[in-house]
Amino acid sequence: MSSKSKDVRIEQRRILEKKLELRLQQLAQKGISKEKGLSDPLVKNLKAKIRETNIRIKAIEKFVQLNAALAQAKVQKLADLAKKEEAAEPVVPEAKQKKKAAGAEKEAKPKKKTDNAETAEPKKQPRKKKEE
Repeated sequence: MSSKSKDVRIEQRRILEKKLELRLQQLAQKGISKEKGLSDPLVKNLKAKIRETNIRIKAIEKFVQLNAALAQAKVQKLADLAKKEEAAEPVVPEAKQKKKAAGAEKEAKPKKKTDNAETAEPKKQPRKKKEE
């Protein structure tokens, strides 16, 4: 019973409950009283397994709720971040537009490249491998 699926655990609980009812009916047919039937080892074992399965189902539900809460918090955080970016975005483009306008005036004169043999470093030739 080491399944982590909620549906499988619910099905296991249903089967165990049927087995418990069947065992109690068998004990009643034998003429054993209800109080003594509850102290029957098989009945105790089945009840313990049902309790264990119920605990696992609750743990699975708790895990699912935690994941849902974390997903909701993540969506909320992303929405808040998007709102902050939208609020900050209009201020930044205006400043960039001013800089671009000033930069466009400066770029009107093309820059000249200087190819002086004296200032440029000579190209390095690949070394030959030494043969031994």
